[in-house]
Amino acid sequence: MKPQLGREEITRALQLGGGHLAAGRLDHAGAAAGAILKIEPQNPDALHLLGLVALGKGDAASAEKLIAAAAALMPRHVNVWVNLGNAQRDQGKADEALLSYRRAEAINPAYPDLFLNRGRLYQDMAQYAEAIADFEKLIELLPAEAGPYMRAASAATDAGRFRDALVYCHKAIERLDPVPLQVKTVLATTHERLGELDEAIAWAEKALAENPESAGALRTWSKARRRQRKNDAALLVELRQRLEGVDTGSLGHADARLLYSELAQICDEQGDVASAFEYFTRMNDRTSQLPALKGVDRQKFGNEVEELLGVFTGKFVKSWNPLPEIEREPGHAAAPVFLVGFPRSGTTLMDQIFDAHPNVQVFEEQPLLRTVRKSLLDYPRSLARMGEVEREAARGIYWGELRKEGADLEGMTVVNKMPLDIVHVGLVHRIFPEARIIFALRHPADCVLSCFMQDFVPNGAMLNFLTIDGSARFYDRVMTLWQKYRTLLPLNVHEIRYENLIANLRGEVEPALNFLGLPWHDAVNDPAAHALARGTIRTPSYSQVTQPIYSSSAERWRRYEMQMQPVLPILEPHVARFGYSL
Repeated sequence: MKPQLGREEITRALQLGGGHLAAGRLDHAGAAAGAILKIEPQNPDALHLLGLVALGKGDAASAEKLIAAAAALMPRHVNVWVNLGNAQRDQGKADEALLSYRRAEAINPAYPDLFLNRGRLYQDMAQYAEAIADFEKLIELLPAEAGPYMRAASAATDAGRFRDALVYCHKAIERLDPVPLQVKTVLATTHERLGELDEAIAWAEKALAENPESAGALRTWSKARRRQRKNDAALLVELRQRLEGVDTGSLGHADARLLYSELAQICDEQGDVASAFEYFTRMNDRTSQLPALKGVDRQKFGNEVEELLGVFTGKFVKSWNPLPEIEREPGHAAAPVFLVGFPRSGTTLMDQIFDAHPNVQVFEEQPLLRTVRKSLLDYPRSLARMGEVEREAARGIYWGELRKEGADLEGMTVVNKMPLDIVHVGLVHRIFPEARIIFALRHPADCVLSCFMQDFVPNGAMLNFLTIDGSARFYDRVMTLWQKYRTLLPLNVHEIRYENLIANLRGEVEPALNFLGLPWHDAVNDPAAHALARGTIRTPSYSQVTQPIYSSSAERWRRYEMQMQPVLPILEPHVARFGYSL
């Protein structure tokens, strides 16, 4: 005979478990839920609680099963559907998560957690308009809390809408008293991104007056001052002393990585190579430990590259169902253009140069091909059996994604700048045989070193850059795949070398414009002015491309040759193939 618990005892056990969960005592919360389920195996609240414990431990798959069982037993509980969506989101099941959030909205269209979590999902999916709409609803529901304003500002920043980010911050200032430190810090960071360095320093100093060791404010204050007084040796000494005086051991991973990133840049400018490399290493170590990365599949992107390397063979390409050639989409001004290359190969500079041309519209770092890939069952193998109907559908999806972002396909040459779309050039060729591909090339050692040094927004692909060895091996696999594509497919490619570009802009760019069927225009001569006027540079290179072209980044790796010695054998075949030297 099973032991019995009365309703009051079960209620107390659930309350106790909920308290443990809120305090982060996951094992205790799980024990409380488990004790109830031994008595009532179908108790929906206990199933939900145990699912939240699993979610807290990073086991989103188990969480989904438990919370789905709870949702089936109490389908009118809005928080259960939101948490089910969260478990699905954390597994990368975006479509399922959106359905769960939609169920929650139908139950309670004014439930704040719904808009918070769905907005986060939309932001992760790079659907920034949808994310901002959800965060604006959150502001409406919680006008006295800082979080919603900061979420909206973050999504606007990701979308390259920096002026909108400032607006959300100033709304927070109008409505919140006192003004939270985070708002001042975001204002400082946003002004610095816009090149408004006096305003950035002023807001950073307001934040530092409140908390002298605020990592975000310190980093922005230091970076803005470095940008104002380039190569000022005395300033660099001052900044380094100030930042090294912070006890980074007491900081969380997110804050510590910011300070290590800035210290590394200061040391690099000072020519202290050993210290710079050590700080870059610490930055990446802290990045690797970010709680937000707990559920990220660190092998996924690499595995996708390996799958493409395995699938794309001569036999595979010969098996492709023949399709008619296409010269240009009817009604479009030009064939589609894809600007690809390994990260840190000069693609952001090229983006600004091309976008300055009055007949060119560049879309920067937006996963426009992702929706196309998702529409293809069994990609990449399905490319072989693709017919005209499927190809037209895929093309239509891509045009639709571009139009949503404001592309003028009828009047402009539209360039999709997404460096790592280089791994999907086989897809591009199959769907857009008329495509023009601009390949950005830079010395492999400089690329790899720069990726290791860059404080990227961490995601599955960028996590390959957390060690110098990982960066080099990732470069090797991506460029091996690129070489396969060049061998197997009749691609329409024009190469731009970074080293040539910074030495002779017109000499390198004019042939590329001719390749695109465009005349030279003097506007492309000043990418820095265009970048400042554009004000929407979303990549980490924003501070470089808003200053005149400089040559100090060429051959930078030679200063770090001792640190890079272990990975040079990995890069040597690519160095030779591309005509560089070690």
